[in-house]
Amino acid sequence: MTDLIVAKISEGHSARAGVSRLVTRGPGARIMAPFVFGRALARLWIAKQRGDVDILHINVAADGSAIRKAFLARFARGLGIPYVVHLHGSRFQEFWPSASPRVRMWVDRLFAESSAVIVLGKVWSDLVLAHVPQVQSRIIILPNATLPADFACDAPWNGSVRISFLGELGSRKGTPQLVEALGRLNGDLDWTATIAGNGKIQETKARVEQLGIADRVKVPGWLDAEATKRVLRGSDVFVLPSFAENLPMSILEAFAYGLAVVATPVGAVADVIIDGTNGLLVPTGDVDALASALRRLIVDHRLRVALGVAAKADHASKYEIGVYVPRLIEIWRSAAAPLHS
Repeated sequence: MTDLIVAKISEGHSARAGVSRLVTRGPGARIMAPFVFGRALARLWIAKQRGDVDILHINVAADGSAIRKAFLARFARGLGIPYVVHLHGSRFQEFWPSASPRVRMWVDRLFAESSAVIVLGKVWSDLVLAHVPQVQSRIIILPNATLPADFACDAPWNGSVRISFLGELGSRKGTPQLVEALGRLNGDLDWTATIAGNGKIQETKARVEQLGIADRVKVPGWLDAEATKRVLRGSDVFVLPSFAENLPMSILEAFAYGLAVVATPVGAVADVIIDGTNGLLVPTGDVDALASALRRLIVDHRLRVALGVAAKADHASKYEIGVYVPRLIEIWRSAAAPLHS
């Protein structure tokens, strides 16, 4: 999301905002983390002295991210910089209530002293309200967004129905259940599948072999951006049977490509997918229901197309980055307003 936001604003379509990245952790070794964080604090202090910062946008996830960002927020307030908290990550529901009293106090304060709290769906709004009800008027639901699909529509596909999964292979994303569901599809159905991503690649391949569906299912491992686009362009159905999510970008990307999506109602997914209208929802961990939904889309061409058309229209009006960025800029303006009043 940060990459997309920065790129969109940098295109020059809007002169209403300028952004600069502030890296507080980075991908390096853990031993370097304090130095990276210290440099971020120094950069923020310098920006404040130069008059180069009006608002700080804090992306926060669970565990170390929350603790680090809580300290960053206190530092920003000490400098007189208002900040917005943007809640990401799928584990905050478990992390927040189970944290130690001291950590909970810091996290509560992170949200309570923010000028605005951005969440990706109602389930996350409810979570924040349960812990810091005083921020009710400052919570804004702003779902994620992606680029529009960069391809011209192909002619209708008359071959096998092409199913795809993109993400980390493993228990959280429900890939074991997906493989089992594929194994339960009738042998006379015409379909193929691609299960792509990092994680438990060899375990997934082994189970595909055991179920005798290796001739239908590819497990290519991790794919770069261009290969991911090729998979989406060559798909009819996208499936993400996760056990935990916030709001997965992969579902929104599938919407952009006009795919019929099958997913589980975790995190903010149920805010985006209206069952039977722009996708299908199945209970978490229910292999039979997942197999039934996939079977339904394989045999029902009209339903498959209708769901994809509705998903693509929803993406254009709600989840496209060009729609998202102006809304985000208005949130920043409102949050920074007290600074200039």
